[in-house]
Amino acid sequence: MNNHAEPLYSDDPLSYLPRRQVREFAKNRVIYSPLQPSDHLYVVILGRVKLATAAEDGCQTIARIVCTEGLFGEASLIAPRASAETATALDAVSLMSWSRNEIEQHIEREPSLGLALTQYMVRQCLVLQDRIESMAIHKTPERVMLALIQLAETLGTPMPDGSVRISALTHYAIAEYVGTSREIVTFQMNRLRRLGMLRYSRRSIEVYAQALAESLRQQGVSVHHSAAAAALAAG
Repeated sequence: MNNHAEPLYSDDPLSYLPRRQVREFAKNRVIYSPLQPSDHLYVVILGRVKLATAAEDGCQTIARIVCTEGLFGEASLIAPRASAETATALDAVSLMSWSRNEIEQHIEREPSLGLALTQYMVRQCLVLQDRIESMAIHKTPERVMLALIQLAETLGTPMPDGSVRISALTHYAIAEYVGTSREIVTFQMNRLRRLGMLRYSRRSIEVYAQALAESLRQQGVSVHHSAAAAALAAG
């Protein structure tokens, strides 16, 4: 995977956006979809949101899982047409949002917000590019390992034993993220559990990201440097 350099300076869009009333969405509730379009930019206050797109055959792929302080709905800011993306609450979630018009008005008053949002979108595009390359280049076992490292980085909490704990994700959700079947994900996760690289239960997945990254390195698979950094920090 490409070792993209992080920008030397990265501003936080949330520092420029005013507070809005918090909205609550129950687990599995659709926040927006091609049939229920939205012109809002959202930030997650609590919980996790799944962003997915569906192919013509109905097969769904998760583009991103957004956790606390993460933004989503960026497509509404750059395209007048409805997005093909569906946002669904993975947990019970709390969100704040701003309309496209509000964002444009804030950028006119504070141009730094536009720069910060651009930097944020570029980072997300680079991560998505790495995932697309992973799907095209690597076999399923490596893709599952790379996905677990990335999920540990974006969703996980470092634990004292060197693992990174991810709140419960179903094997089906991981399969949608990887771009494969639930049965294959279950097989690969059982294999990694036997190798001592992860533990999982209904409540959480504990990933030994450093061990996964080292195993991939020995196989000649490079890991995006931000994920590798998270693995080393967890270790």
